[in-house]
This record gives sequence, structure tokens and C-alpha cells, in this order.
Amino acid sequence: MSGKHDLHSMKEVLEVVAEAGDGDQVSVDDAVKEIGDDAFAPLLLIPALIAVTPASGIPGLSAVCGIIIALISVQMVFRRECLWLPQFILRQSVSRSSLQKARDWMVKPARVIDWVTRKRLSFLVRYPFSIGPALFCLGAGLCMPFLEVIPFSASFMAGAVSLFALALVTEDGLLAVLAFGLIVAAGYFAWTTLV
Repeated sequence: MSGKHDLHSMKEVLEVVAEAGDGDQVSVDDAVKEIGDDAFAPLLLIPALIAVTPASGIPGLSAVCGIIIALISVQMVFRRECLWLPQFILRQSVSRSSLQKARDWMVKPARVIDWVTRKRLSFLVRYPFSIGPALFCLGAGLCMPFLEVIPFSASFMAGAVSLFALALVTEDGLLAVLAFGLIVAAGYFAWTTLV
């Protein structure tokens, strides 16, 4: 299924996801169908952004977002043409009102981020270099379920994944470099907290 939208900004991704489906609940499947199962970077951005918003306070939500991030990332590493997610993930849903609140919470930061992003160092987010960000996102996604016990650390990881995904969406390699720094900082924070 090819995507209905050609997404090149954070605001565009937020708007499309908030309007996905047609009921009171928006499922992962609705978002995938709306964006397209071949648009890996925007699909990676969605769970990462959800895990950064206040909605991440819902118990278990960061863990689910981390699993989705890991599943998308591993398929990016192996360069699958179409995304596959298990049915139990596709059935996960959130109320449309909660999703729209999260979208509204992100609108102002999205405008600022979209204003500063542009195509630069684009080779860093194109194959074969794009495997690097995908591997980092895979590692971050696998860590997120375990980081729920450490306040804010899962959100740090999700923030880094958001930057990586946005770097891929906008072809801004500088964002990928910043995301790498954020993941290193989050890993250091988690390590010093646990040790």
C-alpha cells in the first residue's frame, strides 16, 4: 500500500495521524493505512512523538511505543519494501481526543522544528548511512520498555528517535547528529541512575 501523502515535515505527519481512521478510536492500523506501509520514516516518527508527549505518562504506553519503534527500525535495517507489524500491535488504539490533544501540544514545537530543518548533510540519512540511524532507533526502541522505571529516560530515548525519524523525513543529516548526542546523553543518564 503506497502512502496517500508525501510527508516532509513534522507538522504534516501530526496532521495526517490526527485525522487517520473514522471512529472515536485511532488504531495503529489506521495510521499505517493513512500514511502508507512503505513510508517508514513517518511511521517511525509517530510512536516516538507519542512517547515524548504527556500521554507517555499512561502506564505501559512507552513500552508499546518502544516495541513499535524496534519493529519498524529492524525492517528499515533490512530494507523491507513494506512494513509488517503483528496484529496485536495493529489493534492498539488511542482515543481520537487524546491523539488530537497530543497533536495540539506538539503543534508549536513542530512549527519551530519545521522552520529550522532543511536538506543538509543529506548523505547521512541516505543508504547506506541511513542504516546507522535505523540501528540506533532499534537499540532505543528495545531499551524503552525497560526504561519506564527510570523517570524521563524513556522520553529521552523517544526524543532521540523522533530526531532520527525527522532527519529521515526532512533529509536533514544535522538532526541525525543531534539525535546521536541525545541517545548518548540518555544512555549515560540511565547508566549513572542504575549504577
